[in-house]
Amino acid sequence: MHRIAVEEARADFLNLVERVRVEGICFQLESGDKVVACLTPPMPSSKVQVRGLDSFLRELPNLDDDIDAFTGDVEEIRRGFPAETDPWA
Repeated sequence: MHRIAVEEARADFLNLVERVRVEGICFQLESGDKVVACLTPPMPSSKVQVRGLDSFLRELPNLDDDIDAFTGDVEEIRRGFPAETDPWA
């Protein structure tokens, strides 16, 4: 997290907000040696609320039929990579 003086933030506020929006970085605003505020991106919003989590999870598709295909895909991808070697051996 970046620390910036309130006075500096005031002078360049639009640029700070744009950096938070584009880069997703956070700024701690300090006055003297104390952090007095934070400028951060918003928390991701979700349509699922805690009280609806159980029903949301029950409605997810059953992946039991896809496990073998997924395992095969992972093994095929691994075969495409060179074998790992220990550089210290």
